[in-house]
Amino acid sequence: MKDHPFYEVAREAETWAKAGHTVFQKFTCAGCGSRQTMGQPNKFFHFGQCEACGAETDLRARGCNYAVIASIATAH
Repeated sequence: MKDHPFYEVAREAETWAKAGHTVFQKFTCAGCGSRQTMGQPNKFFHFGQCEACGAETDLRARGCNYAVIASIATAH
């Protein structure tokens, strides 16, 4: 999955979150290149720390992405 400009991604993710879905920020580590997912839903961070190598990545400079867990209403 490709990373995109931080503020563009954050705006899109906010739309999903306001619609009742759960959003997790994702990024590529600047140190080792592994994909990382933030543990706190519906919040976007400027920096991320890699769980694999410990490097800190500036997400405003390098970009990020997100994953959505959709809330689906069911009829009873």
